[in-house]
Amino acid sequence: MDSAVVAENERTWPEGTFSVGMEAELRFMRQFSVKSKAGLSADKCLAALAGETKDRRLRAACKAVHAQVAQGSPLSRALASQLAFDACVVRLVEFGEQSGNLKGALANVADYLERVGRLRRAMHNAVARPLNVLSLILLAVFIAAVALSFLVKEVLPEASPSHHVMLSFADRLAIKVAEVVRVGWPYVGVLGFLNFLALHLLPRHPRARLVLDQVALKIPLVAAATRATAQACFVRTVAILMRTGALLGEAMGIAAQTATHPFMRAAIVRTVQKIEAGKPYVEAMVEDGFLRRRDVNAVQSAERRGELGAFMLTMADDCEGQAHETVGLLTTLAHTAVVVLLGLAIAAVVLSLYVPVFVSH
Repeated sequence: MDSAVVAENERTWPEGTFSVGMEAELRFMRQFSVKSKAGLSADKCLAALAGETKDRRLRAACKAVHAQVAQGSPLSRALASQLAFDACVVRLVEFGEQSGNLKGALANVADYLERVGRLRRAMHNAVARPLNVLSLILLAVFIAAVALSFLVKEVLPEASPSHHVMLSFADRLAIKVAEVVRVGWPYVGVLGFLNFLALHLLPRHPRARLVLDQVALKIPLVAAATRATAQACFVRTVAILMRTGALLGEAMGIAAQTATHPFMRAAIVRTVQKIEAGKPYVEAMVEDGFLRRRDVNAVQSAERRGELGAFMLTMADDCEGQAHETVGLLTTLAHTAVVVLLGLAIAAVVLSLYVPVFVSH
């Protein structure tokens, strides 16, 4: 791989960061493909999409691309000037322009974004949705605890020292907990709100995302699902680029730029460095987990036949199937855990409602 080309790509494409979401990019490219198949030129497609696109940042990028294309610039070069479109999309469009099959390239782009987006969305939902539900459960418990603390104060007025001796341990504990909750609930509420904001905002910061990824990789099932998803996205990116004519080194470089997980980018860089140092690419990919040992003979056979790109697509389908199975298992366990926690929270609240009633008699 040409190190100068890689360096230029890294300057143009910040690792793992895009100014619009993949869903918006997918809708844009799918509409672009449909209009192109209908016979519209790239100029007219962009002019129409600039008025139809709802995402503000993507609409601005579309207008900028349209202005460049209208002045005679190639579509791929115009797309490359905007961070709204990832490196794989730009390269696929460039291959389509070179081969004279831009319509097919746009269809490949839509297929690539849909497959990779489905994987990433499934992984996100497996973790984010249970956490959101858990946040609501904790909020409900917090509100119930505060309400009960004031209810206990009304039902159990301040006891005299002599009366206090007659109270049971459960009575005294209920009174003491209620006093603590009444004093500390504003601080707990503010702290909980700040934690809620942190969980939603911190993942957008690169350094915080790195820390969160490191934590996720230490949780057994989450780590397995994260690695499987990143692996499947990597293989899909490499496969679709090689099918359109890219060399393995270039495809891996682009896959490194589009990877959303730092550990995956680091692994790809290590593999590329090993290949550049003279190690056979098959051995390098096996060492870093990008290729299974049992697939080596099949890869070498496909390479001899000149069908390595087609084989990589088959392997991408297999990796995606495994990733969906792992993410599905994570989703099932996460939802089960949330249901159990919800049941415990409801039971705690229901039992707590009876505490003031029983201790008052």
